Amino acid sequence: MVTVLILIILGVCILAGYYRGVIYSAVSIGLTLLSFFLALLLIPVVARPVRQSKTLYGSLLYYFEGYEFVSKTSVELIHDPISTLDRQELSDVVENAALPLPLNRAVEKNIWREVYAKKGITTIGDYFNQTIVDVVLNILSLLFLFAVFRLLFGFVLRMIDYGRHGLPALKQFDPLFSCGIGFLHGVVLLYICFLIAPVILTIVPRLGRELVNPPLSGFFYRMNPFMWLVPTT
Repeated sequence: MVTVLILIILGVCILAGYYRGVIYSAVSIGLTLLSFFLALLLIPVVARPVRQSKTLYGSLLYYFEGYEFVSKTSVELIHDPISTLDRQELSDVVENAALPLPLNRAVEKNIWREVYAKKGITTIGDYFNQTIVDVVLNILSLLFLFAVFRLLFGFVLRMIDYGRHGLPALKQFDPLFSCGIGFLHGVVLLYICFLIAPVILTIVPRLGRELVNPPLSGFFYRMNPFMWLVPTT
């Protein structure tokens, strides 16, 4: 089902490129990338108010229970200071936790750099919990902002295209390049959409595995270059 949906999205993007022409398609993919990077820069605008709300942020920390991932190695490790781990032991704990991408590397990075030291967070369990919540919150903020920016830019582009005189340059047409750009646009959109996979894998692991196990969807999850741009704190 997921594979079929991916193929439909790619097919629609290819057809859109075919009918809209090279320049329109190129501008469209450019606006998608611009929307993503603007959203990436403005993540704190959405995430900060949530973090400042003790009730809401506290509920997230309670709900995600990152301690369970540490207990896969040893329950006793949950309350141990991160200073007790060397690099190899840290890698083993993170590997045993089997966290989804990019949470696994985010946890290892945050513990090794002691990024929450100023907040008084020192235990392994708390570092797992805090990092998971922060990354999930950042992903959700990013996707929300991306949707807002992309809808806004898309509306402006359509207004220009369908205006009184329009822009003739947008009508230039080359079937091969138009379809190719449309395909690339579909790939970029799917990469961005699959940023939700770590959130689903964390909240509903069974559903998440069904989402990323098929080879095609697994590619957009595991080989996702945008995944590593998500802030870890």
